[in-house]
Amino acid sequence: MRGVKAGLLFVVMALAVTACGFAAEDPPPMADDGRPMARPVRVGVIVLENRSYEEVIGSASAPYINRLARTGALATSYYAIGHPSLPNYIALTGGAELGITDDCDICVVAGDKNVVGQLDATGHTWKAYFEGLDSNRSPGEDTDQYNPHYNPFVYYESVRGVPHNRDRVVDFDVLDHDLKAGRVADFIWIAPRIHHDGHNSTLRAADQYASRLVTRVLEALGPQGVLYLTWDEGKRTDLRGDGGAGGGRIALIAAGGVARGHTRTHVEADHYALLRTIEAGFGLRALRDAGKPSTPVLRGLLEPRTGRP
Repeated sequence: MRGVKAGLLFVVMALAVTACGFAAEDPPPMADDGRPMARPVRVGVIVLENRSYEEVIGSASAPYINRLARTGALATSYYAIGHPSLPNYIALTGGAELGITDDCDICVVAGDKNVVGQLDATGHTWKAYFEGLDSNRSPGEDTDQYNPHYNPFVYYESVRGVPHNRDRVVDFDVLDHDLKAGRVADFIWIAPRIHHDGHNSTLRAADQYASRLVTRVLEALGPQGVLYLTWDEGKRTDLRGDGGAGGGRIALIAAGGVARGHTRTHVEADHYALLRTIEAGFGLRALRDAGKPSTPVLRGLLEPRTGRP
């Protein structure tokens, strides 16, 4: 009888501990920390390639991008996670590098939670556009137009392994159609091909391409939208990071109706902060390292309390 009582007492204590939240894993924090902030109706992300901050901001070779930085909001202390490209893209979409340390072709992401899965779970729509896309079922092969290491979504089995999801990872012919129709998803990710993103071309060529693309994207996002334009990493010799080693200091620009105009923010931040800011705008929880207390929400890029209620 004494043994039975002891066993019952253990069960009761275990249930009490679980109820208090010590035995069960606590949910990630809300990305907005429970504080009011802008709620864009639509959010776009464009990622260009391999330029450190000083190579772009103030450069005569990038007049359009610099005008965008002056009229919109510019983060001046923003850093990539590391080198090379792919870990940065995984960090931007998954909140951690998830076991990805280099530009691998057949590697597997250690964990399938990502921002587009969060959006699906909360009823938001999304689509990802890649110019020259080779495959949406796997990383595929490098071509003279497309590099799979710039496409994080083909590394998530929860995207590439689900027909409805991989069908939303598309080429630029679909982007052209959607922009002409003026119909884009709540969240869109856009990556130009390697001769347009600055990787295999000059900064001037990337700037000229951006001037044509960004104008159309901003129009489609509408007056309650925001576009984030950034780079995956700085030049390979740039090892600066947010509080330590990283992938270099890079520019992050917010443009569009919900972006705070003619603003510079000097908050120390990295790709996890951009992910957290996107999640906060949609009222989501912060994934992995995006949810760390040290990861800021970049409220300074956005007008206060605009967009969705």
